[in-house]
Order: sequence, then structure tokens, then C-alpha cells
Amino acid sequence: MTAAIKDLLNQFPGLYEDEEIKYEELEEEGGIAFSNNAGALVYVEKEDIIGCVHQTCQYPFFVVYRSASSARERQKMSIQEFLDALGKWLCKEPAVIDGATYKLKLYPKLAAGRQIKRITRDNSYGIEPQENGVQDWLLPVTVEYTNEFEL
Repeated sequence: MTAAIKDLLNQFPGLYEDEEIKYEELEEEGGIAFSNNAGALVYVEKEDIIGCVHQTCQYPFFVVYRSASSARERQKMSIQEFLDALGKWLCKEPAVIDGATYKLKLYPKLAAGRQIKRITRDNSYGIEPQENGVQDWLLPVTVEYTNEFEL
């Protein structure tokens, strides 16, 4: 799941050409990454009479946007707009980026009987800045997916 989410995040049209969202890897003063939030969770599991297991699962994670110049109001608003657009795009909502509207059409195909059903997000927020002015902004995201396999 982690590799599929990384690939999906890096398709976001709001990223600059040389920008990449990495997995749990941030520079000291800036960058964008994502990190698991308690790992994948199975919420419902049912087994049918022929031994096929049907699971409803969630993969919660955070997108972390780190900025060294977030003391300025303009920079904070820019980060907030970026995370809001990313969240909308992931949820298949129209997202306006540099005056153009983008909408994610399909979620990536997953291996081994898994299928993304929907992605939801919470509001993004900034955490307390460090003494050197570096501040992390978080966007909580949850991927809801099904998993089916035979015993």
C-alpha cells in the first residue's frame, strides 16, 4: 500500500517539476513527505462459505509539509492552499492549482486482491514551530480499501 500511495501522491499536479513527496524522509529545513499513522487497519472481516475472506480496511497517513520560512503569513497561507488542493485532489474533488482545475479520475490499481474505494481527509494544520523557525504542517488522510483473499 505504501508504494502505491507514494506513486499516487507524486502524480499530484501541484508539485513542481523537481519536487517529490518522499516516505518518512524530510530535510531539516524543508520538503514534503508522508508517514503512516498507526499502519493499515482491518475494520471488518467476513469469511464466506467457500473460504474467501472479505476485509474492509483503512490506511491512515499524514502528509507533512516542512518550511523554514513559515513565520510569514503569506507562506503559511501558501502551504495551507497547497495541502488543501492536495487533499481535494486525493478525494476526487475538483482542485484549483494556478488557476486550472484538476480532478483525479481513478485510484491506482493495487496488487493481491486489494482495491481503493475512497480517500478522505481532515483539515490540515501547523504544529508548533521549532526554535529555528522551521514548522511542519500536517494533512491527515485515510485510504479506505477492500482486501479479498482465499484461505
